[in-house]
Amino acid sequence: MATHRGLPVDVPNVLPRLPAERALATVVLPLRLNWSDTGRSFTMRNRRDRAWVYEIVLREGTPEDVLTYIDGALLVDLWDELVLPVAIREAWNPLVAGEVTDRPAA
Repeated sequence: MATHRGLPVDVPNVLPRLPAERALATVVLPLRLNWSDTGRSFTMRNRRDRAWVYEIVLREGTPEDVLTYIDGALLVDLWDELVLPVAIREAWNPLVAGEVTDRPAA
């Protein structure tokens, strides 16, 4: 199992999917995830905000946080732009890459 800062990197078996209204909502991350900018709202419709939240949740979050804040299709779309530690990227890459290669041709 991959580790980041000595902790296991938890990766789900399938990418989570959120209802559109939740995937694109405005969110305030709990203090344990976003201690440096307490109370900041992130507009998930905004690509930059969404990328920032995904980076925070993938680095600092629990499996429950992943299910709460990350939509798999939007994660795949952002994947190459996210700034993540090597261990986290390596742990998640097979799942994300599998989603990319499993997409039907347009």
